[in-house]
Amino acid sequence: MIFNLESLAERIYQLSILQQNEVLTQLKKVQLNSLQARSLTYISQYPGTMQRDVAIYLGKKQATVTNILKGLQERQFIYREIPKDNERQKNIFLTREGKQIVSQVNQIFEQLDEKVRSGLTKEEQKQLKENLLKVENHFKEQ
Repeated sequence: MIFNLESLAERIYQLSILQQNEVLTQLKKVQLNSLQARSLTYISQYPGTMQRDVAIYLGKKQATVTNILKGLQERQFIYREIPKDNERQKNIFLTREGKQIVSQVNQIFEQLDEKVRSGLTKEEQKQLKENLLKVENHFKEQ
């Protein structure tokens, strides 16, 4: 098959680029990159998580995540706490400032979602979501 700029895969790719550019532009306003933002939102959803879990979520190596978390800690968005029953483990939590920045990040993603949904009827949104889930599940099955 010859590369086709009008293929579904190409449309998804182009949409992904547009979406990433939109998000990165907005994240720059709060001085975060996408990995920092995703780390913060993950920690927000799983308070007390460990670095290993953040690395798995991001699909990144431990060393990369160490640097990401170090930067977030220096900016006072997160703190690490060592539980009394396991001194080798460090649990990660958001600071007050971290919770505030996560609120801003969530707004960025809500605006993006609204932008995606605004051009579609409720029925089209439902159909698109179902079709995207089908494609995603097909990839996971292989």
